[in-house]
Amino acid sequence: MLSRRRFLIGLGALSAAGLAAACSDKPPADSYARPIETPEPTPTKPVPTPEPTPEPTEFRVAYLNLMSPIPTDANETSAATTFDARLQAVVEELRAYKPDLVGFSEATWTAAHGSAMARLAAELKMEPLFVQANPWFAGRSDAQNKELAKQIGFEEGELVLVRSDRWVVLGATPTWLNPRTSETEGRAALHVLLKGPPAFPSIDVFTTHLTGGGERLRGQQAESFARFVSAQRSGGPAIVLADLSDPPGSPAYEAIVALGFEDPLAVSDPPTCCRPGIIGEQPAPTARTSFILSAGWRASVAGPMFDRPTKLPDGRLLYASDNNGLWALFPVPKAGATPPN
Repeated sequence: MLSRRRFLIGLGALSAAGLAAACSDKPPADSYARPIETPEPTPTKPVPTPEPTPEPTEFRVAYLNLMSPIPTDANETSAATTFDARLQAVVEELRAYKPDLVGFSEATWTAAHGSAMARLAAELKMEPLFVQANPWFAGRSDAQNKELAKQIGFEEGELVLVRSDRWVVLGATPTWLNPRTSETEGRAALHVLLKGPPAFPSIDVFTTHLTGGGERLRGQQAESFARFVSAQRSGGPAIVLADLSDPPGSPAYEAIVALGFEDPLAVSDPPTCCRPGIIGEQPAPTARTSFILSAGWRASVAGPMFDRPTKLPDGRLLYASDNNGLWALFPVPKAGATPPN
């Protein structure tokens, strides 16, 4: 288990220099901006409260696998060439939604595209917390793995953004999951502890992304994640944001729900993975591999997000990711009440 400092993008006001660093050829800048109010939500999103109230009545959560800009096919580079436009589409949809908490998988820094983590945090005015998952070589120190990321021009991991003017971050703990995905890649998880409303003192947030190795290996990694969740629970309600790369009913899914987590989308089961491309007309995803799960706090409503394309300047359709995202609203009980179960 690694130190908290290594995984938190440091506190401080966002300056013009900090924003420029987000798009430079350097790793993520240690800066972020305090949250501010964002524009009215679009009418297409069923948001019960148009404007956040001084005393929040709901906790707004979203999750998305961003889709790395590093192409694996030299003949198909659209993930890289559209990355800036895709990030902007994500920012605009989240500004409309006004989230309190957002989780991202495949959050990257690359030499070519800069830091997605720093850009999202700056644009959305939210506090970022990040854990590196790739590259990771066993037997190397954190500093050595970080230096390797600089040398190869790529870093990828799990990102959590928090509206910390309303939900204070009390701490964060990362961990590596076992077994490894491959000789060069590990999987990581992050626990973020938030100060809760008067009805409950704390909120536990957990995030991870399982990939590669097949269903059996992902099931083992999910069991490792479940042990981490159990060990880190603070006693209050908990939320899991995860791309398990496997559907409901899989060993990975069952390892988490066995801890008492509920799936607000179990009935509607909206598919999130994966469209074959991100430009032009695309077939809809066919399987749900991304999840927002909760224990001790039941979502009042939930649904798919980032499932509609925007347009490139030349008029072509562009999807934010090859995955759809998810959103969920959790009602905030009044002082003296308990979270709905």
